[in-house]
Amino acid sequence: MYTFQRGIKIMAIPLLKAGMRKRKQKTQLKYLRREGLVPATLYSRGKETKSIELSKLELERMFNKCGTGATVQLDFGEETKSAIIKEVQRHITKNYILHLDLQELDENQEISVKIPLYILNKSAVESSVSVIQQQKTEIEIQTYPKYLPQSIEFDATNMKFGEPVLVKDLDVFENENIDVLDDSEAIVALLASTSKIEEPVEQPSLY
Repeated sequence: MYTFQRGIKIMAIPLLKAGMRKRKQKTQLKYLRREGLVPATLYSRGKETKSIELSKLELERMFNKCGTGATVQLDFGEETKSAIIKEVQRHITKNYILHLDLQELDENQEISVKIPLYILNKSAVESSVSVIQQQKTEIEIQTYPKYLPQSIEFDATNMKFGEPVLVKDLDVFENENIDVLDDSEAIVALLASTSKIEEPVEQPSLY
C-alpha cells in the first residue's frame, strides 16, 4: 500500500457575508448581479429553503482557493450558518458566477459529498516517456461536518510504473471518522507510458 503524506487537506473555512434575498424573479436577478451580488439558494434538511445573496467579489476570491464541496461560513449579521457548496452555475462564455446552491450543515447529522482529489509532486515521477493518468478527480465521502476536508490529495513521489493507485490506498480511506463511498478497488491514478495514453483526464476545477 502506498503511504501518502498530507492526504487530507484542511483549510481555514471561508467566511462569506450573506443576506436574505427579496428579489427572486428571473427578470430581477440581472439587477442584483449588476450590484455585485450573486443569487444563491440555501437548502436545509427539515427546514424551509432560503433565497439568499452573496458578494460576487468574496466568492471569486474564495474560488481561487477552493471549489464545489468546500465548507463555508455564512454571516447573516445576527447569526452564522455553516454550509457546503453543492453546485456552482457559471456563465457559459464569460465564466462569471450566476448562481450557487448550498446545503446548511447540522453538526449532528452526517452528510454525503464529493471532495476534489489532487495529485502532488507529479514532476517527481513523470518524464518524457511516462505520465500520470488520473482516473478520479473527486472522492465521495460521508461524515459529520466537523470532519469534512476541503480537498483530498496524495503525493505521487512513491508511485511505481504500471502499479495503479486505488481508492483504498488513499489516507482518507483509513480515516476512522470518514466513510469513503467510492469502490475501494477503483483506480485513482496510474503511472503509464506516454505512448499508451488515449485521452488526458482533466484535474478537478476550482471554478
